Amino acid sequence: MSKPIPAPQALAVALAGAAAVSLSAVVLAQEAPIERIEITGSAIRRIEVETALPVTTLTREDIAKTGATSATDLLQMLPAMQGYLTSSDSVNGATAGITTAALHSLPSKYTLVLVDGQRVAGQSLNAGANIGGGFAVNLETIPLDAVERVEILTDGASALYGSDAIAGVVNFILRKNSTAGSVFFNWNAVQHAGGDSWSAGLTKGFGDLNTDHYNVLFNYSHDQQQTIMASQRPASRKGAFFPFTYKGVNYIFNQATSNTEPANITFQAVPNGSPSGTTPTRYSINPYYRLNGNCGNPNASVITDPLALKAVGESCRFNYAATVEDVPPSTRDSGLLKGYFKFNPDTTGWAEFLVTNYTTSPRYAPPAQPFDLNTTTHFPSLYNRYVIPFLAANNLSIINPGPGTNTGNPFPVTMGYRAVSAGGRTDDYTTEAEHFSTGVDGTLYGFDYKLAYTRSHNKLSDNLAGGYVSYNQLQALIANGTYDPVLGTGSASLKPAILHTNGYEFDSDLSEYSFLVQHPIFELPGGSSILAVGGEYDSDIWRQGYSPIELSNSGYSTQGTLTDLPVGGANGAVPIDASRDSWGVFGEWNFPIVKSLEVIGSARYDYYNKVHAGYQFGLVPDANGVFQQGPDADIGNASNSTTGKVTLRFQPIQQVLLRGSWGRGFRAPAITDIAGPLVFNGATAGSYACPVANAPGCVAGSAQYDLIIGANPASGPDGLKPEKSTQWTIGLRVEPIAQLSLGADLWNVKITDQVLSGGISEQWAFTHADQFKSLFISPYIDPVGGNTTIAYEQKPINGGEAEYRGLDWDFSYRTKTPIGTASAQWTGTQMFRQQYTFAPGQPANTDLGSYGPDQTVVFRTQFHVLLSLATGQWTNTLTAHYKSGYKDEPYGVSTSVFLANPNGTLGTSVAFEGLDVPSYTTFDWQTVYDYTKSMHVTVGIRNLFDKDPPLTLQNGGGGNQIGYDGRYADIFGRVIYIIGKYTF
Repeated sequence: MSKPIPAPQALAVALAGAAAVSLSAVVLAQEAPIERIEITGSAIRRIEVETALPVTTLTREDIAKTGATSATDLLQMLPAMQGYLTSSDSVNGATAGITTAALHSLPSKYTLVLVDGQRVAGQSLNAGANIGGGFAVNLETIPLDAVERVEILTDGASALYGSDAIAGVVNFILRKNSTAGSVFFNWNAVQHAGGDSWSAGLTKGFGDLNTDHYNVLFNYSHDQQQTIMASQRPASRKGAFFPFTYKGVNYIFNQATSNTEPANITFQAVPNGSPSGTTPTRYSINPYYRLNGNCGNPNASVITDPLALKAVGESCRFNYAATVEDVPPSTRDSGLLKGYFKFNPDTTGWAEFLVTNYTTSPRYAPPAQPFDLNTTTHFPSLYNRYVIPFLAANNLSIINPGPGTNTGNPFPVTMGYRAVSAGGRTDDYTTEAEHFSTGVDGTLYGFDYKLAYTRSHNKLSDNLAGGYVSYNQLQALIANGTYDPVLGTGSASLKPAILHTNGYEFDSDLSEYSFLVQHPIFELPGGSSILAVGGEYDSDIWRQGYSPIELSNSGYSTQGTLTDLPVGGANGAVPIDASRDSWGVFGEWNFPIVKSLEVIGSARYDYYNKVHAGYQFGLVPDANGVFQQGPDADIGNASNSTTGKVTLRFQPIQQVLLRGSWGRGFRAPAITDIAGPLVFNGATAGSYACPVANAPGCVAGSAQYDLIIGANPASGPDGLKPEKSTQWTIGLRVEPIAQLSLGADLWNVKITDQVLSGGISEQWAFTHADQFKSLFISPYIDPVGGNTTIAYEQKPINGGEAEYRGLDWDFSYRTKTPIGTASAQWTGTQMFRQQYTFAPGQPANTDLGSYGPDQTVVFRTQFHVLLSLATGQWTNTLTAHYKSGYKDEPYGVSTSVFLANPNGTLGTSVAFEGLDVPSYTTFDWQTVYDYTKSMHVTVGIRNLFDKDPPLTLQNGGGGNQIGYDGRYADIFGRVIYIIGKYTF
């Protein structure tokens, strides 16, 4: 694990190093040159701002008008952003509090996030289809109060930035060269229960760079967000069981689960004396309900209808979604220390240190855990107390009860249990981010240059803080009769069994050395032709470490001696220690052919070494069933690619600008796509014919086989190769009068050889087993049952193909009126195409205007309309946010949608096409009062008309919330905020 960088020492060392470098290259200039600025997406510094590329710049004034209180809020409200991770995604443990940026509905791994033009250490993302795998920067680690402006490049930039900029770039420019001091306080009061938040910050600068030849700036901010429970909002308090009407038909949505406390018991049995081959009947009983006539929990209700239950008897169902959070609580502390020293008019040294500590504690449903019951090894006291008397009283027999653990038993007895008495599962996620960068900017012999070094570290840790239960202690409490999960008696005894322990720690480290040099080469009629060349060397390290209870029972030599596991949590984890070095060189050359026409060409070459893995394990277990660790190894394939881009800027008259670009990009596979263990992941969802003919683990007919997940460490043809992309953009900006600006950019991105981090679906692989022979491990010893079987390895592969196309627009108007300056702005994105495949040869899928198979929605249209009026000391702004409607998730028969009987009870299960989710529009109002030049007060209302989220029936796309989709709609309701700022 890396050590934190002490901020004062780091800054002092950096400035001293910058001095040493610069003093060896001092050239005194007689007069200061015209200041040029860097624009995101171009290596060439230039005077003019409007370039050949579509770059959106959000200034401090723009940011203030949004009312956003975090970098996440700011970026995720932009119309061009779709497909990102939100805080609501954390309410199932999948994303651990990470929020991301994602341009144009491409997964987050394709959007590069920079701080002051420098890379930032990212976090590994889940390989699930709706997340996409890879790495992305956690936006919660970037303090918005320290940001001077944000530049968003909505065009692929791999030729300049390298592998991870296929969708575009977001560059956070931090404050600099200020001697002013300022303090602010922001309070957000939510009209409904829960969700209040506040933030405060201090900024102070010392020294003017131009007159004092130095500037040091300090910024500190604190943010705090309170939780919103599902029970506090109408859209979510109904949870997973509620009636609804669609096209005049009354339905009931039912995803309440059979895992509850007091627990259900299910089994299949036949009458005693039945002839061989008699079809068994499925029974479900709840002994507590039979004794008390209720389910013993306000979030549980009973189903007794055999048509709905698909069993004889009764089942108490727990409404888990009514117990979760809509918004998790969070706290962020951030500090920025930034310094500049001008050694001479041509040479400036700089350094910055940004540190953030972000914690969030999402809580979701109590742990659900079905358990087998039998007479010997699995809770025999419960089997003898409840199952045997029921069988005797009803003259029933369970066919082939099977040995011990019920292995091979087609009709096991299952206890559907949920540790409700332990409370909701709570994880304390802490992200500690440290970003240090230093360098020298200057001019030497007519060459502008920039040298930089970046050291970025990101640590994400998890602490099990409630709800998770020790399996060993639970088993002991049941065995000695202290706790009975079937009747729910003795539940207070569970308290000592609730785990409070470390879960895991993930560390991401990035070190980068970079240089950039530019110089005019020759003159053309349109001006100087400037060539910029640069390069960078990067070293990335990724580590996953786990506590003993999460390492237990993995089947690997790292599992230790602990046999316990967390009920409701993860176990069987395996550590990862991986690193990779890469380097790249690039060049960009502009040709101002005439004043009205400029052509820019850029090219880049990148090389990625193989991944060095510290943990490597054999694919075959030893005689004790353990996968032994081997020596360190270089795994996967080295990757290299040459990419290029051509852009054109044509301005025939002052009022018209035409621009376009065409380029190729690539993305190297992520470290976690290559380095990672094979981990048992249960059984296949479906039953299939044997995929490996005549193998020892084959079962006659169709059967379920084992699944394992992992990375792809193979080299050569079986290993991963880089993804490739082709992008083009055509844009137009027209300014017919000085007050009116109209702009639009049509863009297209196509990706081939896309890395499918979650592998190929089991259905496709088993159906085409001959095509995927290398993904089946035979024989495989099941780590739970100990039986010989075959395992299908879901590991990353190349093979996906995706294409995205859309139109971004930005119209603005500004004019003076008798009562003040009025302005209007309309920005939006219209998506025309979004499609992707999950495996070679499969038909394309899409989420465009519908809830897609990867559990996400891509809105056809998103836009904002902003109207503002500045009158003297007052500025009033009204903003409208619009998302188009979409087709919601469909459901098949025997899943979650039932007809409602005339008396309102649960009827027959039916197939359901999915809701027509309507468009969603909210309005914000803001008033700014400039009391003096130093004191400013802002009062605003978000969601002015208190618009509720539209009803959706999605389940699994984001968090555990049901009834609305927290990724797309505002659950806060009306929020009144007050911001006070004082400058000194």
